[in-house]
Amino acid sequence: MSKGKLRRVAASVFLLCLCLTAIPFSIAAGAELSLSGNFLPAVVAGSKPHREALTGLIHGKRGLPSWVRNMVSRDRYVALASKRVEVEDKPMQLFSACQPGNCPASAVRLLYSKDGKRAVMRISDMKLGTVVLGSPTPAEAAVLAAE
Repeated sequence: MSKGKLRRVAASVFLLCLCLTAIPFSIAAGAELSLSGNFLPAVVAGSKPHREALTGLIHGKRGLPSWVRNMVSRDRYVALASKRVEVEDKPMQLFSACQPGNCPASAVRLLYSKDGKRAVMRISDMKLGTVVLGSPTPAEAAVLAAE
């Protein structure tokens, strides 16, 4: 084998080994990032636990802004990408959304457990005031209240 070909093979083997050692780190990083960078309409549409938890929060609650009451069936709201947050040493997913064209006056913060089965929400609305749904723990309430 020529020296040039031997160098190319050695470089390829080195790169392969480098990639293989990085796989566990990228898998761990991927798991960490899975709670951030998601958009609420897509998560609600694609995840039964998230959809059911949100439905349970808002179903039958009188006086909520219409855009909030309809969050499950219509994605007519402005949604920011989710953020991964730690609450009492547990990873959770935080979403922020607001009424289009009226964000300063009507907004929500929605916090989901990692599996999406539990949700708590804080609604801040000029007409309604502040409403908290889902009985958050004090730590969850602090995350919901933080801006």
